[in-house]
Amino acid sequence: MFDRLVWQSDRMLLDDLVFRLEHYRSPDWNGGDHFRFYKIKELVDQYENFFSRRSDFRAKRVIELGIYDGGSTAFWYELFQPQKHVALDLQDQRDIPYFRRYVESRELGGRIKTYWNTDQADKTRLRTIVETEFESPPDLVIDDASHFYRQTRASFEALFPLLIPGGLYIIEDWAWGHWPEFLVPNHPWAAEDPLTRLAIELLEAAGTSAQLILSMVAYRGFVVVERGPQQLDKASHFNLEDHIIRRPARRQLGLFSRLARKLQRRMGTFANRFRG
Repeated sequence: MFDRLVWQSDRMLLDDLVFRLEHYRSPDWNGGDHFRFYKIKELVDQYENFFSRRSDFRAKRVIELGIYDGGSTAFWYELFQPQKHVALDLQDQRDIPYFRRYVESRELGGRIKTYWNTDQADKTRLRTIVETEFESPPDLVIDDASHFYRQTRASFEALFPLLIPGGLYIIEDWAWGHWPEFLVPNHPWAAEDPLTRLAIELLEAAGTSAQLILSMVAYRGFVVVERGPQQLDKASHFNLEDHIIRRPARRQLGLFSRLARKLQRRMGTFANRFRG
């Protein structure tokens, strides 16, 4: 599908669909019907690079978190042509007319479903939507929602156990905590934990066992986590921390070492007294 994309200075064209690039909004935009699109060519090129290396992957059941006005939903649907694509967003709104025309003109009403006013941190709600919309486990989750640590981790803990083994979980913009424009003191996200924290935790879980996370790939724009074969009770609370093994902190190691040396000295003194 990537070869069907036509990139211009402030928009991307996909066949008869128009995606206005919000990063390059300009006063001379000529209006007209369009999606508002928050992905840039550099990011889409990274996706092309990744999926070219995973040509065997077929997404049949997709969950998308964070859809803005539906442009990304149309983009991903055109890429994968899944049997079912469920898209969620926190905004309290309805599908825009351009999106509705896209769905209706292609008769996709049974294959694309949007849920607005849905908090990605509401684990119960996410699980209920999956149970309602999918007859089989989903095989792809794309999180482009809040980009905040707590909310993003909550979504992961709710949805990752529901993925089919070999399914992919994608988290966009995991590296925003390293981008200069986000590091200024008055940035709205200045008090938020960077998503790097979650990326490191996922890497720790991947290092702990390949049964939970089979592989993990990081690009600057997103990270991809591949579901391993481990059986998980989908009805119970999944906590990522329970699947990470860490060595004790250095301060604890120092304490253990001091206690061991002290015990060794006492044992040596006791042995000398016994021999005497």
